[in-house]
Amino acid sequence: MVSFSLRFLMAKKTALLLRRKLPLRRRKQPDLTLTSRIRRRIEPSLHLPLDLVAEILCRLSVKQLSQLRCVCKSWNSLISEDCNFAKKQLRLSTTSSCQDHRHHLFLKSSQFLHLQCPISNIFINSKDATISSYYLKEGKSIGGYVSTCDGILCYMIDNSSVLLFNPSIRSKFIILPSLKFPEETITSISYTLLYDRFVDSYKVIAFNALSTKREISVHILGTDHWRRMQDFPILDSGQSLLDNREGIFVSDSVNWLVSEFIVSLDLENESYQKLSLPVSNVQLRTSRFVTLGTLRGCLSLLLSGKCFADVWIMKEFGNEKSWTKLLTVPYFKEWGVLRINKVLYISEDHQVLMEIFAKCVGEYKYMLVVYDSINNTFQFPEFQNKIYDDMVPEVYVESLISPFYIVNNHSNLPP
Repeated sequence: MVSFSLRFLMAKKTALLLRRKLPLRRRKQPDLTLTSRIRRRIEPSLHLPLDLVAEILCRLSVKQLSQLRCVCKSWNSLISEDCNFAKKQLRLSTTSSCQDHRHHLFLKSSQFLHLQCPISNIFINSKDATISSYYLKEGKSIGGYVSTCDGILCYMIDNSSVLLFNPSIRSKFIILPSLKFPEETITSISYTLLYDRFVDSYKVIAFNALSTKREISVHILGTDHWRRMQDFPILDSGQSLLDNREGIFVSDSVNWLVSEFIVSLDLENESYQKLSLPVSNVQLRTSRFVTLGTLRGCLSLLLSGKCFADVWIMKEFGNEKSWTKLLTVPYFKEWGVLRINKVLYISEDHQVLMEIFAKCVGEYKYMLVVYDSINNTFQFPEFQNKIYDDMVPEVYVESLISPFYIVNNHSNLPP
């Protein structure tokens, strides 16, 4: 009825113009954004059940969903505040065919400066990057390493607490309650952010590597306290932590590298187990740099030697026979590469994003490099030429999960 009336009025207006012999001018149609196109079609969708709308929307990307929040109040509430919707969108995105577009590189400095860039842009050597600056209160400083889980980034602040932030949705950052120690305790804390599916909660694990008992504590997001867990296993004489940074979260476990094996904390029963390494102790001792990580959803091991670096992955977590050498990266001597510090990401077409420690313009510094393992070529991303100094790289996945909403609404806590 409404559309018929509009057509009738338009026809009447056209007839009047023709009678006056005035020229008709075609109105130029404006370019329609995704939001405006949706708004033009929003009336029929209002008759759809919200659960059906959610089922459709959760298959879109985070960028598209961020644009659609202003369509109507119910959509904004669904996209911004519904944790179940955010988790489903994240789960569906992990099964999509193109993973490079949903992973982003993130750089941070001690002043909380962020640089965001899609991984796919780096592999085509694009100069596009988004820089966002956030500054903490005077006297606060951010630690070096970054832990990430489900799109949330976790930083150490002043060795006693952590900051959480989701750059995909530009959420408010959250500072968790400080971890208290006796005054005489020597501390060197590393923090690991994780999702514990057994209790449907996000947690932060704190590991004090310098304490006598190597204390481990846990904080559940949405609570106001830390809880002591079973202490780290006592190491034999001659055994030591090879990598003092945060533990590596993978397959419902947190993992630390020791001189001869991996110590793995099982989240379900909060117990420890030892996992063997794929190389001999001799190879470990002759490597310049050894570190754990995650690649393609698997626990990974990087051994950086004098002339090349080997990258291993454990295809089936807990199965020590599933260790597989993924690739060997040669060094180019003319570039003065001292070691490969970290393998950040391996693309679907076997391009490798790495952080290296190499000689540049007469001095050694950390740099990013892309290695094409098929053609055995290297390239340096152009965007880092002016901004990479004193920055720590990390790769995160896009998500809608907001640490601010979790902490303030206790929405991820079990009943």
